[in-house]
Amino acid sequence: MKNTILYFLLFFSLEIFSQKFIVVDKETYDLVESVSFKIYNGDQIVYEDITKKNKATIIPEYLKYDKIKFTKTDYKTLTIETEYLNEAVYLIKEIIQLDDLVISTKKEGSIIFGESNRIINSQSKFITSEIDSGIIFKNNHSNLDISQTIFYVDKVKFKTAYKIHFFEVEESLPSGNLQTLHFIKKIYSTDTLYLNPKQKNRIEIEHKEDILFEEGKTLFVCIELLYYLNENHQKFTPTNKDKTKLKFQFSNENNYYAKTYNITKGKESVYLENSNLMVKYDFANYLFKTPSKRILITPAIQLQAKEVKL
Repeated sequence: MKNTILYFLLFFSLEIFSQKFIVVDKETYDLVESVSFKIYNGDQIVYEDITKKNKATIIPEYLKYDKIKFTKTDYKTLTIETEYLNEAVYLIKEIIQLDDLVISTKKEGSIIFGESNRIINSQSKFITSEIDSGIIFKNNHSNLDISQTIFYVDKVKFKTAYKIHFFEVEESLPSGNLQTLHFIKKIYSTDTLYLNPKQKNRIEIEHKEDILFEEGKTLFVCIELLYYLNENHQKFTPTNKDKTKLKFQFSNENNYYAKTYNITKGKESVYLENSNLMVKYDFANYLFKTPSKRILITPAIQLQAKEVKL
């Protein structure tokens, strides 16, 4: 019992009389692991170590220092004076790695954009009649034509009319936990498509028209509900449990944008917001850890594209 009390007092004193920090990628808000840091008092190194994995690094108060230098491969070296050291330290990529969402090549000359992770049945969401959520894709290749859209649904109960929309968009710079999507122009919308009763899982839509996905552009793809048809082919509104749902998957990217609901203000956000980036920021700045991969999700949507023939 005595040892337990002593341990508790020691831990408590470290929390109160020490400074702690985490290191975060400034662009993605992912925690950057194994960052080397050196603590200086004047020009003398008084302490050096590597940041902890998935938790805050604690600097005991008894250390006298005036600056810290952070170094990590592929990141710019950062030196922070003590008075400006916050609990979240942001590093900037030195070598910018293209954020390709290309997961594989299905066949020669064909590229698949999107993630291919475990589908989460419990996270299925209704297809709505508003453009209130969707997924972005970034083209760091040459100009492409989108030939196919692939998505996943729960078992369909009633015939469902819908459209797939493609927009050219831009992402705002992150501000705190907020990053919004701004629409530039509509690239393409399909004609009315249908999901039939008993259809489920993988849905493949072939696009016979040219859907241009320009090099260097960001594309937002969403699925819009038009209406349901009952057994008598009449339009109607089914109960929630019988509505058609789009499946989601675990995500490693910040590619899912959706409107959020502010409980305090009692209203929905005006813009679509980067859902996974928001979660990563909040975990990093308030919990000092990386969110579980089971928390980060995205619609199970993929695109197949081919290079534009000149």
